[in-house]
Amino acid sequence: MTTYDTIVAGAGPAGSTAARLLAERGARVLLLDRARFPRDKPCGGGVTVRAEREAGIDLSPVIEREIRQVRVSFRMGKAFERKSNDTLSYMTQRCRLDAYLAERAAEAGADFRDGLAVREVELANNGVIVRANGDSYAARTLIGADGANGIVARSLGLSPAGEYAVALEANVSAEGEVLSRWEQAIAIDLGGTPGGYGWLFPKGDHLNVGVGGWSWIGPSLRARLSALCRYLGLDETKLWGQRGYRLPLRKRGAPIARGQAVLAGDAAGFVDPLSGEGIDAAFASGRIAAEAVASYLAGDEPDLAGYEQAVARELMPEIEVSQQLQAIFQRMPRPCVALMRRSDRFWRVLQGFVRGEATYSGLRRSLGPFRIGLDVAAKLCARSGGNSTPP
Repeated sequence: MTTYDTIVAGAGPAGSTAARLLAERGARVLLLDRARFPRDKPCGGGVTVRAEREAGIDLSPVIEREIRQVRVSFRMGKAFERKSNDTLSYMTQRCRLDAYLAERAAEAGADFRDGLAVREVELANNGVIVRANGDSYAARTLIGADGANGIVARSLGLSPAGEYAVALEANVSAEGEVLSRWEQAIAIDLGGTPGGYGWLFPKGDHLNVGVGGWSWIGPSLRARLSALCRYLGLDETKLWGQRGYRLPLRKRGAPIARGQAVLAGDAAGFVDPLSGEGIDAAFASGRIAAEAVASYLAGDEPDLAGYEQAVARELMPEIEVSQQLQAIFQRMPRPCVALMRRSDRFWRVLQGFVRGEATYSGLRRSLGPFRIGLDVAAKLCARSGGNSTPP
């Protein structure tokens, strides 16, 4: 049986980041993924400036667009445009991004094996045993980064997601005037999709379009996507790569570690409730997992408890305030969109969140004694229609 210091299940942003950082510190790392790379994954492919900084490596080889404009509409009405002097987000494709990240992990020394699906995880006194495609691998530690539907969390008896959002996306080929129209712009339609929004994200040679929201709207996603395509002037008959997926939303206080194993990325439910974006937290949780595992392997810590503590300190305050803001927005979308349209100050605040120059938790702290108003408003909105249950 081959033995490693760490096995990382899942070679997305969280897993490949953790594998690369541990390999750079000299750990013997096995990075495995059930798919053959390059492989695509359902995802809009937007990498915010905040996420790009958190990645810790140069992502320019897989960046296809730099976004500085947002075209916003309310329930597919007349759109308005907001611009930024600085880049707000980068556009990539997950087939390119994930392959690139896995390659960087392999270059750092990780043993990367694609097409190797985890079938079973067994916790042992001195570590873990992972069985994949008929072979067994042993390690002192395990990082489960195999996504919302991954087997690691189930094998460990962990249920980090309290609920799920759902989304449906597709691509449409574009060139010439149509593609140039979206050179540095994305489209966001707000207020019409309970719990989420509709989007258009430009890539190098095509457009990505989709809708997402609370899980109970799942049966209506196809109709909603069709309506969005008509609104944007896209030929629905030319859509390709249509696929649906779930976005896990972290349940407060839910364990994300057991024994010598931890969960990271979507496997741990690290999705921003307000935006549905998960790449930033994937990079961050991969880094935090690597730091906790490295400390344990070096004998500086007796276990991996530091991982959950670091997540509670670094990631959960953002997720919890984002959840509050989402409840308020979903209850009062029209005034929120009007504020976005008319207030330059509000737009600057939004830019700060996307660029990583401000944080949700920082916003809450800045309210001082008035932050209790945010807490009360979010609670009332959640109870009166801003929650994940159908009206």
